[in-house]
Amino acid sequence: MILPTTLKSRLFLVFGSLMVIVMFIASITVFEKMKSLILEKHLESAQRVTHMGTIPLVDGLLAAETGGTLPVDYYERSLRTLMKQSKQEILYAYFLDENGQSLLPQALNNINIINPESFKLGTSVSYQQNGWVLQTMYDVGVSTKVWGYLVLGFDAVQIHREVKQVLFLIYVASGIVILIVLFATNIIAETMTRRLNQLSVAVDRFNLIPDSEALPESDDEIGRLAKNFNQFRQRLLQSRLNLKQSERNLFHAEKLASIGRLAAGVAHEINNPLTGIRHSINNILEDDLSTVDRNQYLNLIDDALKNIESVISKLLGFSRRKGDDRSDSSMNDAISTVVKLLDFSIQSKSVDFTSELDLELPPVHCNPNVLDELAMNLIMNAIDASDVGGKILCTTRFDNNNILFCIEDWGHGIRHQDLPKIFEPFFTTKDVGRGTGLGLYVTQEIVRGLGGKIHLSTIPHSGAKFTIKLPATIS
Repeated sequence: MILPTTLKSRLFLVFGSLMVIVMFIASITVFEKMKSLILEKHLESAQRVTHMGTIPLVDGLLAAETGGTLPVDYYERSLRTLMKQSKQEILYAYFLDENGQSLLPQALNNINIINPESFKLGTSVSYQQNGWVLQTMYDVGVSTKVWGYLVLGFDAVQIHREVKQVLFLIYVASGIVILIVLFATNIIAETMTRRLNQLSVAVDRFNLIPDSEALPESDDEIGRLAKNFNQFRQRLLQSRLNLKQSERNLFHAEKLASIGRLAAGVAHEINNPLTGIRHSINNILEDDLSTVDRNQYLNLIDDALKNIESVISKLLGFSRRKGDDRSDSSMNDAISTVVKLLDFSIQSKSVDFTSELDLELPPVHCNPNVLDELAMNLIMNAIDASDVGGKILCTTRFDNNNILFCIEDWGHGIRHQDLPKIFEPFFTTKDVGRGTGLGLYVTQEIVRGLGGKIHLSTIPHSGAKFTIKLPATIS
Protein backbone atom coordinates (compact mmCIF):
# COMPACT_ATOMS: atom_id res chain seq x y z
CA MET A 1 0.00 0.00 0.00
CA ILE A 2 1.38 3.38 -1.04
CA LEU A 3 0.72 6.05 1.59
CA PRO A 4 0.28 9.73 0.65
CA THR A 5 3.42 11.83 0.81
CA THR A 6 2.01 14.75 2.79
CA LEU A 7 1.28 14.71 6.52
CA LYS A 8 -2.14 16.28 5.93
CA SER A 9 -3.14 13.50 3.55
CA ARG A 10 -1.89 10.85 5.96
CA LEU A 11 -3.80 12.34 8.88
CA PHE A 12 -6.91 12.58 6.74
CA LEU A 13 -6.49 8.99 5.57
CA VAL A 14 -5.84 7.57 9.06
CA PHE A 15 -8.60 9.48 10.86
CA GLY A 16 -11.00 8.94 7.97
CA SER A 17 -10.34 5.21 7.91
CA LEU A 18 -10.73 4.94 11.68
CA MET A 19 -13.98 6.90 11.55
CA VAL A 20 -15.38 4.72 8.76
CA ILE A 21 -14.50 1.56 10.71
CA VAL A 22 -15.97 2.93 13.96
CA MET A 23 -19.15 4.11 12.24
CA PHE A 24 -19.47 0.78 10.42
CA ILE A 25 -19.28 -1.15 13.69
CA ALA A 26 -21.62 1.29 15.41
CA SER A 27 -24.09 1.12 12.52
CA ILE A 28 -24.18 -2.68 12.62
CA THR A 29 -24.69 -2.61 16.39
CA VAL A 30 -27.49 -0.04 16.20
CA PHE A 31 -29.11 -1.82 13.26
CA GLU A 32 -29.15 -5.16 15.05
CA LYS A 33 -30.61 -3.50 18.13
CA MET A 34 -33.32 -1.70 16.15
CA LYS A 35 -34.12 -4.82 14.16
CA SER A 36 -34.51 -6.78 17.39
CA LEU A 37 -36.89 -4.14 18.74
CA ILE A 38 -39.01 -4.20 15.56
CA LEU A 39 -39.13 -8.00 15.50
CA GLU A 40 -39.92 -8.12 19.19
CA LYS A 41 -42.85 -5.77 18.71
CA HIS A 42 -44.34 -7.78 15.83
CA LEU A 43 -43.58 -11.12 17.47
CA GLU A 44 -45.42 -10.15 20.62
CA SER A 45 -48.44 -9.13 18.55
CA ALA A 46 -48.33 -12.40 16.57
CA GLN A 47 -48.03 -14.42 19.74
CA ARG A 48 -51.11 -12.73 21.20
CA VAL A 49 -53.11 -13.44 18.06
CA THR A 50 -51.98 -17.08 18.08
CA HIS A 51 -52.88 -17.47 21.72
CA MET A 52 -56.33 -16.03 21.02
CA GLY A 53 -56.71 -18.53 18.18
CA THR A 54 -56.02 -21.49 20.42
CA ILE A 55 -58.85 -20.59 22.82
CA PRO A 56 -61.86 -21.58 20.61
CA LEU A 57 -59.94 -24.66 19.44
CA VAL A 58 -59.41 -25.83 23.03
CA ASP A 59 -63.05 -25.14 23.85
CA GLY A 60 -64.21 -27.22 20.91
CA LEU A 61 -61.87 -30.09 21.73
CA LEU A 62 -62.98 -30.13 25.37
CA ALA A 63 -66.64 -30.12 24.31
CA ALA A 64 -66.03 -33.00 21.92
CA GLU A 65 -64.38 -35.10 24.64
CA THR A 66 -67.26 -34.50 27.07
CA GLY A 67 -69.80 -35.66 24.48
CA GLY A 68 -70.83 -32.30 23.23
CA THR A 69 -71.87 -31.75 19.62
CA LEU A 70 -69.96 -29.21 17.49
CA PRO A 71 -70.87 -27.83 14.10
CA VAL A 72 -69.12 -29.56 11.25
CA ASP A 73 -67.09 -26.50 10.28
CA TYR A 74 -66.50 -25.24 13.81
CA TYR A 75 -62.72 -25.22 13.61
CA GLU A 76 -62.69 -23.68 10.12
CA ARG A 77 -65.09 -20.91 11.14
CA SER A 78 -63.12 -20.22 14.33
CA LEU A 79 -59.88 -19.76 12.39
CA ARG A 80 -61.54 -17.70 9.66
CA THR A 81 -63.02 -15.42 12.30
CA LEU A 82 -59.55 -15.11 13.81
CA MET A 83 -58.07 -14.19 10.42
CA LYS A 84 -60.74 -11.51 9.84
CA GLN A 85 -60.44 -9.94 13.30
CA SER A 86 -56.63 -9.89 13.40
CA LYS A 87 -54.98 -6.51 12.79
CA GLN A 88 -52.08 -8.34 11.16
CA GLU A 89 -52.73 -10.00 7.85
CA ILE A 90 -52.70 -13.79 8.24
CA LEU A 91 -51.57 -15.55 5.07
CA TYR A 92 -52.30 -19.10 6.14
CA ALA A 93 -53.59 -21.11 9.12
CA TYR A 94 -53.04 -24.80 9.94
CA PHE A 95 -54.40 -27.00 12.70
CA LEU A 96 -52.15 -30.03 13.02
CA ASP A 97 -52.42 -33.11 15.16
CA GLU A 98 -49.57 -34.57 17.20
CA ASN A 99 -48.30 -36.39 14.12
CA GLY A 100 -48.20 -33.26 12.04
CA GLN A 101 -51.25 -34.15 9.98
CA SER A 102 -53.71 -31.39 9.20
CA LEU A 103 -57.00 -31.58 11.06
CA LEU A 104 -58.57 -29.23 8.49
CA PRO A 105 -59.60 -30.17 4.95
CA GLN A 106 -57.11 -27.68 3.50
CA ALA A 107 -55.20 -24.59 4.35
CA LEU A 108 -57.43 -21.66 4.90
CA ASN A 109 -57.50 -18.61 2.64
CA ASN A 110 -56.76 -20.82 -0.40
CA ILE A 111 -53.02 -20.98 0.41
CA ASN A 112 -51.12 -23.91 -0.98
CA ILE A 113 -50.16 -26.62 1.45
CA ILE A 114 -46.74 -25.92 2.97
CA ASN A 115 -44.40 -28.73 3.86
CA PRO A 116 -45.22 -29.60 7.47
CA GLU A 117 -41.54 -30.31 8.09
CA SER A 118 -40.95 -26.55 7.95
CA PHE A 119 -43.20 -26.07 10.99
CA LYS A 120 -41.31 -25.54 14.25
CA LEU A 121 -42.58 -24.63 17.65
CA GLY A 122 -42.15 -20.98 18.49
CA THR A 123 -41.89 -17.91 16.27
CA SER A 124 -39.66 -17.30 13.25
CA VAL A 125 -39.34 -14.98 10.25
CA SER A 126 -38.40 -16.46 6.89
CA TYR A 127 -38.72 -15.85 3.19
CA GLN A 128 -41.19 -18.28 1.60
CA GLN A 129 -42.88 -18.55 -1.74
CA ASN A 130 -45.37 -15.89 -0.66
CA GLY A 131 -42.67 -13.46 0.41
CA TRP A 132 -41.52 -12.59 3.88
CA VAL A 133 -43.59 -14.48 6.47
CA LEU A 134 -43.71 -14.36 10.28
CA GLN A 135 -44.74 -17.82 11.38
CA THR A 136 -46.00 -18.92 14.83
CA MET A 137 -46.63 -22.46 16.02
CA TYR A 138 -48.11 -23.17 19.46
CA ASP A 139 -49.60 -26.26 21.02
CA VAL A 140 -53.38 -26.58 21.51
CA GLY A 141 -54.10 -28.27 24.83
CA VAL A 142 -54.84 -28.05 28.51
CA SER A 143 -52.26 -28.72 31.19
CA THR A 144 -50.30 -31.76 29.97
CA LYS A 145 -52.97 -32.69 27.45
CA VAL A 146 -52.01 -31.64 23.89
CA TRP A 147 -54.43 -32.30 20.98
CA GLY A 148 -52.45 -30.58 18.27
CA TYR A 149 -50.71 -27.43 17.08
CA LEU A 150 -51.93 -24.15 15.61
CA VAL A 151 -49.73 -22.71 12.85
CA LEU A 152 -50.32 -19.15 11.64
CA GLY A 153 -48.39 -17.35 8.91
CA PHE A 154 -48.46 -13.54 9.15
CA ASP A 155 -47.49 -11.17 6.35
CA ALA A 156 -44.00 -9.85 7.28
CA VAL A 157 -43.63 -7.35 4.43
CA GLN A 158 -44.29 -4.50 6.87
CA ILE A 159 -41.57 -5.85 9.17
CA HIS A 160 -39.14 -6.04 6.26
CA ARG A 161 -40.10 -2.52 5.18
CA GLU A 162 -39.52 -1.10 8.65
CA VAL A 163 -36.16 -2.86 8.89
CA LYS A 164 -35.12 -1.39 5.52
CA GLN A 165 -36.21 2.07 6.63
CA VAL A 166 -34.16 1.76 9.81
CA LEU A 167 -31.16 0.56 7.79
CA PHE A 168 -31.53 3.50 5.39
CA LEU A 169 -31.75 6.00 8.25
CA ILE A 170 -28.67 4.47 9.86
CA TYR A 171 -26.79 4.72 6.56
CA VAL A 172 -27.79 8.35 6.13
CA ALA A 173 -26.95 9.26 9.73
CA SER A 174 -23.60 7.45 9.53
CA GLY A 175 -22.78 9.18 6.26
CA ILE A 176 -23.57 12.59 7.70
CA VAL A 177 -21.51 11.89 10.81
CA ILE A 178 -18.59 10.64 8.72
CA LEU A 179 -18.72 13.73 6.49
CA ILE A 180 -18.82 16.04 9.51
CA VAL A 181 -15.92 14.23 11.17
CA LEU A 182 -13.89 14.20 7.96
CA PHE A 183 -14.53 17.90 7.49
CA ALA A 184 -13.42 18.57 11.06
CA THR A 185 -10.40 16.30 10.56
CA ASN A 186 -9.47 18.20 7.42
CA ILE A 187 -9.65 21.52 9.28
CA ILE A 188 -7.55 20.18 12.18
CA ALA A 189 -5.00 18.62 9.80
CA GLU A 190 -4.85 21.86 7.80
CA THR A 191 -4.22 23.86 10.96
CA MET A 192 -1.51 21.49 12.16
CA THR A 193 0.23 21.11 8.81
CA ARG A 194 0.08 24.86 8.10
CA ARG A 195 2.13 25.53 11.20
CA LEU A 196 4.47 22.65 10.42
CA ASN A 197 4.87 23.99 6.87
CA GLN A 198 5.85 27.37 8.28
CA LEU A 199 8.51 25.66 10.34
CA SER A 200 9.59 23.55 7.36
CA VAL A 201 9.94 26.64 5.15
CA ALA A 202 12.00 28.33 7.84
CA VAL A 203 14.28 25.27 8.02
CA ASP A 204 14.62 25.13 4.22
CA ARG A 205 15.42 28.83 3.99
CA PHE A 206 17.81 28.70 6.93
CA ASN A 207 21.27 29.61 5.62
CA LEU A 208 22.92 31.24 8.65
CA ILE A 209 21.63 34.64 7.55
CA PRO A 210 19.34 36.52 9.98
CA ASP A 211 15.74 36.06 8.88
CA SER A 212 12.67 37.88 10.19
CA GLU A 213 10.16 35.24 9.05
CA ALA A 214 7.60 34.52 11.75
CA LEU A 215 7.40 31.03 13.21
CA PRO A 216 4.24 29.44 14.66
CA GLU A 217 3.68 30.41 18.28
CA SER A 218 1.67 28.32 20.72
CA ASP A 219 1.98 26.33 23.94
CA ASP A 220 1.76 22.93 22.27
CA GLU A 221 4.51 20.68 20.89
CA ILE A 222 4.70 22.50 17.54
CA GLY A 223 5.06 25.86 19.26
CA ARG A 224 7.81 24.51 21.52
CA LEU A 225 9.54 22.97 18.51
CA ALA A 226 9.43 26.32 16.70
CA LYS A 227 10.78 28.06 19.81
CA ASN A 228 13.63 25.55 20.12
CA PHE A 229 14.43 25.92 16.41
CA ASN A 230 14.55 29.69 16.75
CA GLN A 231 16.89 29.40 19.73
CA PHE A 232 19.02 26.92 17.79
CA ARG A 233 19.13 29.32 14.86
CA GLN A 234 20.24 32.17 17.11
CA ARG A 235 22.99 30.03 18.60
CA LEU A 236 24.17 29.01 15.14
CA LEU A 237 24.18 32.63 14.00
CA GLN A 238 26.20 33.61 17.05
CA SER A 239 28.56 30.68 16.47
CA ARG A 240 28.95 31.75 12.86
CA LEU A 241 29.81 35.29 13.92
CA ASN A 242 32.35 33.95 16.40
CA LEU A 243 33.81 31.65 13.73
CA LYS A 244 34.06 34.52 11.26
CA GLN A 245 35.81 36.61 13.87
CA SER A 246 38.21 33.75 14.58
CA GLU A 247 38.90 33.37 10.86
CA ARG A 248 39.58 37.09 10.58
CA ASN A 249 41.95 36.82 13.51
CA LEU A 250 43.72 33.88 11.87
CA PHE A 251 43.98 35.71 8.56
CA HIS A 252 45.27 38.79 10.34
CA ALA A 253 47.88 36.71 12.17
CA GLU A 254 49.07 35.21 8.90
CA LYS A 255 49.19 38.62 7.28
CA LEU A 256 51.27 39.94 10.16
CA ALA A 257 53.63 36.98 9.83
CA SER A 258 53.93 37.51 6.05
CA ILE A 259 54.52 41.22 6.57
CA GLY A 260 57.17 40.43 9.14
CA ARG A 261 59.00 38.13 6.76
CA LEU A 262 58.57 40.65 3.98
CA ALA A 263 59.78 43.47 6.17
CA ALA A 264 63.06 41.66 6.82
CA GLY A 265 63.89 41.71 3.13
CA VAL A 266 62.61 45.25 2.62
CA ALA A 267 64.60 46.52 5.61
CA HIS A 268 67.75 45.01 4.14
CA GLU A 269 67.07 46.68 0.77
CA ILE A 270 66.58 50.03 2.53
CA ASN A 271 69.43 49.67 5.04
CA ASN A 272 72.04 49.07 2.35
CA PRO A 273 71.34 52.38 0.51
CA LEU A 274 71.00 54.21 3.86
CA THR A 275 74.45 52.95 4.88
CA GLY A 276 75.86 54.25 1.60
CA ILE A 277 74.12 57.59 2.06
CA ARG A 278 75.48 57.97 5.60
CA HIS A 279 79.01 57.10 4.44
CA SER A 280 78.84 59.59 1.56
CA ILE A 281 77.51 62.38 3.77
CA ASN A 282 80.26 61.77 6.33
CA ASN A 283 82.89 61.94 3.63
CA ILE A 284 81.43 65.16 2.26
CA LEU A 285 81.33 66.80 5.70
CA GLU A 286 84.68 65.66 7.06
CA ASP A 287 87.05 65.62 4.12
CA ASP A 288 88.31 68.44 1.97
CA LEU A 289 86.99 67.02 -1.26
CA SER A 290 87.36 68.25 -4.73
CA THR A 291 84.34 69.18 -6.75
CA VAL A 292 84.63 65.99 -8.76
CA ASP A 293 84.66 63.77 -5.65
CA ARG A 294 81.86 65.72 -4.04
CA ASN A 295 79.72 65.29 -7.17
CA GLN A 296 80.55 61.60 -7.20
CA TYR A 297 79.34 61.21 -3.59
CA LEU A 298 76.24 63.21 -4.41
CA ASN A 299 75.53 60.90 -7.35
CA LEU A 300 75.92 57.89 -5.05
CA ILE A 301 73.46 59.49 -2.63
CA ASP A 302 71.05 60.11 -5.48
CA ASP A 303 71.30 56.48 -6.66
CA ALA A 304 70.74 55.21 -3.13
CA LEU A 305 67.68 57.41 -2.72
CA LYS A 306 66.33 56.12 -6.02
CA ASN A 307 66.74 52.54 -4.77
CA ILE A 308 64.90 53.43 -1.58
CA GLU A 309 62.20 55.15 -3.62
CA SER A 310 61.87 52.04 -5.77
CA VAL A 311 61.38 49.84 -2.71
CA ILE A 312 58.83 52.27 -1.23
CA SER A 313 57.02 52.41 -4.56
CA LYS A 314 56.73 48.63 -4.55
CA LEU A 315 55.24 48.68 -1.06
CA LEU A 316 52.88 51.53 -1.92
CA GLY A 317 51.76 49.74 -5.08
CA PHE A 318 51.13 46.60 -3.07
CA SER A 319 49.22 48.48 -0.35
CA ARG A 320 47.03 50.35 -2.84
CA ARG A 321 45.81 47.03 -4.16
CA LYS A 322 44.15 46.32 -0.82
CA GLY A 323 40.41 46.90 -0.79
CA ASP A 324 37.03 45.49 0.03
CA ASP A 325 35.34 46.02 -3.33
CA ARG A 326 35.22 43.30 -5.93
CA SER A 327 36.58 44.06 -9.36
CA ASP A 328 38.19 42.31 -12.30
CA SER A 329 41.69 41.56 -11.00
CA SER A 330 44.69 40.13 -12.82
CA MET A 331 46.50 37.05 -11.52
CA ASN A 332 49.58 38.03 -13.54
CA ASP A 333 49.75 41.48 -11.91
CA ALA A 334 49.51 39.92 -8.45
CA ILE A 335 52.38 37.55 -9.22
CA SER A 336 54.55 40.31 -10.69
CA THR A 337 53.98 42.58 -7.68
CA VAL A 338 54.80 39.84 -5.18
CA VAL A 339 57.93 38.79 -7.08
CA LYS A 340 59.21 42.38 -6.97
CA LEU A 341 58.60 42.58 -3.22
CA LEU A 342 60.31 39.23 -2.62
CA ASP A 343 63.23 40.00 -4.88
CA PHE A 344 65.63 40.25 -1.92
CA SER A 345 64.54 36.84 -0.54
CA ILE A 346 64.96 35.32 -3.99
CA GLN A 347 68.39 36.85 -4.49
CA SER A 348 69.57 35.97 -0.98
CA LYS A 349 69.12 32.27 -1.73
CA SER A 350 70.32 32.60 -5.34
CA VAL A 351 67.08 30.95 -6.41
CA ASP A 352 66.48 30.60 -10.15
CA PHE A 353 62.95 32.06 -10.24
CA THR A 354 61.23 31.64 -13.62
CA SER A 355 57.82 33.06 -14.57
CA GLU A 356 55.85 31.79 -17.53
CA LEU A 357 52.70 33.92 -17.54
CA ASP A 358 49.92 33.72 -20.10
CA LEU A 359 49.54 37.27 -21.40
CA GLU A 360 45.97 36.49 -22.64
CA LEU A 361 44.84 35.47 -19.17
CA PRO A 362 41.31 36.75 -18.38
CA PRO A 363 40.64 38.50 -15.05
CA VAL A 364 39.15 37.10 -11.84
CA HIS A 365 36.24 38.94 -10.25
CA CYS A 366 37.30 39.33 -6.61
CA ASN A 367 38.81 41.68 -4.05
CA PRO A 368 42.20 42.75 -5.46
CA ASN A 369 44.13 41.85 -2.32
CA VAL A 370 43.16 38.14 -2.23
CA LEU A 371 45.18 37.34 -5.36
CA ASP A 372 48.17 39.11 -3.79
CA GLU A 373 47.76 36.99 -0.66
CA LEU A 374 47.54 33.80 -2.74
CA ALA A 375 50.69 34.64 -4.66
CA MET A 376 52.50 35.87 -1.53
CA ASN A 377 51.76 32.72 0.51
CA LEU A 378 52.64 30.21 -2.20
CA ILE A 379 55.77 31.99 -3.49
CA MET A 380 57.12 32.56 0.04
CA ASN A 381 56.50 28.87 0.85
CA ALA A 382 58.34 27.88 -2.33
CA ILE A 383 61.29 30.11 -1.38
CA ASP A 384 61.40 28.68 2.15
CA ALA A 385 61.28 25.12 0.79
CA SER A 386 64.09 25.76 -1.72
CA ASP A 387 67.75 25.25 -0.97
CA VAL A 388 70.42 27.75 -1.91
CA GLY A 389 70.74 27.75 -5.68
CA GLY A 390 67.36 26.05 -6.09
CA LYS A 391 64.76 26.56 -8.77
CA ILE A 392 61.18 27.83 -8.73
CA LEU A 393 58.79 27.84 -11.69
CA CYS A 394 55.67 30.02 -11.65
CA THR A 395 53.16 29.59 -14.49
CA THR A 396 49.66 30.78 -15.41
CA ARG A 397 47.42 29.60 -18.20
CA PHE A 398 43.80 29.59 -19.28
CA ASP A 399 42.04 26.25 -19.63
CA ASN A 400 38.33 25.46 -20.07
CA ASN A 401 37.04 28.76 -18.61
CA ASN A 402 39.40 28.40 -15.63
CA ILE A 403 42.59 30.21 -14.66
CA LEU A 404 45.38 27.86 -13.59
CA PHE A 405 48.13 29.23 -11.32
CA CYS A 406 51.00 26.78 -10.63
CA ILE A 407 53.99 27.32 -8.36
CA GLU A 408 56.57 24.52 -8.39
CA ASP A 409 59.80 24.21 -6.46
CA TRP A 410 62.56 21.63 -6.43
CA GLY A 411 63.16 21.75 -2.71
CA HIS A 412 62.85 19.15 0.07
CA GLY A 413 59.18 18.35 -0.66
CA ILE A 414 56.55 17.18 1.84
CA ARG A 415 56.57 13.86 3.65
CA HIS A 416 53.77 11.45 2.84
CA GLN A 417 52.50 11.29 6.45
CA ASP A 418 52.18 15.10 6.51
CA LEU A 419 49.99 15.36 3.41
CA PRO A 420 46.59 14.90 5.19
CA LYS A 421 47.45 17.72 7.61
CA ILE A 422 49.09 20.19 5.23
CA PHE A 423 46.02 22.48 5.02
CA GLU A 424 45.16 22.31 8.73
CA PRO A 425 45.55 25.57 10.69
CA PHE A 426 48.73 25.91 12.76
CA PHE A 427 50.36 22.86 11.17
CA THR A 428 53.85 23.58 9.91
CA THR A 429 57.00 21.65 9.06
CA LYS A 430 59.19 24.75 9.40
CA ASP A 431 61.48 25.47 12.30
CA VAL A 432 60.11 27.30 15.34
CA GLY A 433 59.82 31.03 14.64
CA ARG A 434 59.84 30.65 10.85
CA GLY A 435 56.14 29.97 10.26
CA THR A 436 52.71 30.22 11.83
CA GLY A 437 51.18 27.20 10.12
CA LEU A 438 48.39 29.39 8.72
CA GLY A 439 49.66 30.15 5.22
CA LEU A 440 48.25 27.13 3.38
CA TYR A 441 45.06 27.15 5.50
CA VAL A 442 44.42 30.79 4.59
CA THR A 443 45.25 30.05 0.97
CA GLN A 444 42.78 27.17 0.85
CA GLU A 445 40.01 29.30 2.42
CA ILE A 446 40.64 32.09 -0.12
CA VAL A 447 40.50 29.62 -3.00
CA ARG A 448 37.26 28.10 -1.71
CA GLY A 449 35.78 31.57 -1.27
CA LEU A 450 36.51 32.29 -4.93
CA GLY A 451 34.82 29.05 -5.99
CA GLY A 452 38.09 27.40 -6.98
CA LYS A 453 40.16 24.37 -6.05
CA ILE A 454 43.73 23.83 -4.84
CA HIS A 455 45.76 20.70 -5.52
CA LEU A 456 49.12 19.56 -4.18
CA SER A 457 51.46 17.07 -5.80
CA THR A 458 54.77 16.28 -4.15
CA ILE A 459 57.59 13.78 -3.98
CA PRO A 460 59.71 13.75 -0.80
CA HIS A 461 63.16 15.31 -1.36
CA SER A 462 62.13 16.26 -4.90
CA GLY A 463 59.96 19.35 -4.41
CA ALA A 464 56.29 20.21 -4.46
CA LYS A 465 53.80 21.69 -6.91
CA PHE A 466 50.68 23.66 -5.94
CA THR A 467 48.03 24.13 -8.62
CA ILE A 468 45.17 26.58 -8.11
CA LYS A 469 42.13 26.56 -10.40
CA LEU A 470 39.92 29.68 -10.31
CA PRO A 471 36.83 30.52 -12.39
CA ALA A 472 37.63 33.27 -14.86
CA THR A 473 35.63 36.41 -15.57
CA ILE A 474 34.98 36.45 -19.32
CA SER A 475 33.29 39.50 -20.76
